[in-house]
Amino acid sequence: MGRIVLIATAIVALFAAEASAQSRRVALVLGNAAYESTAPLANPVNDAADLAAKLRAVGFEVIEGKNLGKRELERAVGEFADALTGASVGMLFYAGHGIQVDGRNYIVPTDARLDAAVKLQLEAVPIDEILDIMEQQATTSLVFLDACRNNPFARGNGLATDRSAKALGGLAQFDASRGSFIAFSTSPGAVALDGSGRNSPFAAALLSHIATPGQSINDLMIAVRRDVIAATSGQQRPWEQGSLLERFAFVPDGSAPPAAAPAPAPETQVAALERSVGDSTSIEALVRDDYLAPNPAALAETVQRLYASPATIFGTPYETPAIVAMKTTFFAQFASWTLALEPGTLTVTPRGEGRADIVFDMRYQYVARAAGVPTAEGRARVYLGLMADAGRWRIASEASEVLP
Repeated sequence: MGRIVLIATAIVALFAAEASAQSRRVALVLGNAAYESTAPLANPVNDAADLAAKLRAVGFEVIEGKNLGKRELERAVGEFADALTGASVGMLFYAGHGIQVDGRNYIVPTDARLDAAVKLQLEAVPIDEILDIMEQQATTSLVFLDACRNNPFARGNGLATDRSAKALGGLAQFDASRGSFIAFSTSPGAVALDGSGRNSPFAAALLSHIATPGQSINDLMIAVRRDVIAATSGQQRPWEQGSLLERFAFVPDGSAPPAAAPAPAPETQVAALERSVGDSTSIEALVRDDYLAPNPAALAETVQRLYASPATIFGTPYETPAIVAMKTTFFAQFASWTLALEPGTLTVTPRGEGRADIVFDMRYQYVARAAGVPTAEGRARVYLGLMADAGRWRIASEASEVLP
């Protein structure tokens, strides 16, 4: 994906727009903790930040929101609705206060004033409306709710002070019959704990298991439930309902997601690389001379030389013809582009004989063919999984994220 790969890396949003409809997976990740009318929660912002990073690493486009008031939350949902156009998978993750009133579930914004039930429609956001947007636009809709599940109106004294408070009514089941999967951090009427570490028990379990290669979402929830029950001594039992029409895995077909990992000692790294394909110099040459500087007149040849077939790009496997089509279509939009490796950022991690993961930062600028001015520029972090094939490295997996 030389530059073609960079396309996915340099600007995730642009790359995703040119990918096939079946390949795009979009997530709205929300964490509300700093409530104005009650004590803050400990972990929702951490939970949202960590899960957003994990989802990006396995190929999701992520819209992320933290400590959102009502208007900000509605804008995030609107952005999510726009991004879902043409997507195959839509996902909502919410950590924070959530309530049920008259059988309907709501996200509670940080500026909510819920001292009377009559204010609910004005102050909170119905989760079923977000789910309806997802079901209308995506083939598969996933919802993960790590909410406190207590109903403040049953007590008439405002919001609970933390997610460890006794849940009086729990969240209601959803009317989800069009290819949806909905996971709750605890069973109906039970307690969802905020956790004493960086993450809640539910979020920690998700982070631990969500990128397991080839694991179905049902098996994911079994692993999550097991971890949460153990971490909470049985106080909390995650629960789900679903109507999926086909098997779903966050990392499909047993392909491992590209991810940065602590590099081994330099001497160990060099030895492993030399046993596979020469040394690390060949990898840097691949990045500088091919991945970031392909011949624009020969993108098909570049793809065939650089990529294994199939190659897993942003969590989805593609055969060579599909990769060629994506890259060619993407670069046809631009009159020129510049991709540059940031010095000192390339990290190589051997993964046994003939395998290695690499991570590097790059600067990018795309100039639109029509306008003649930069369309997008900035920095991105690229994750590539490499495999040795016929004496050279090929790209077996790829993902990226835009950097601040």
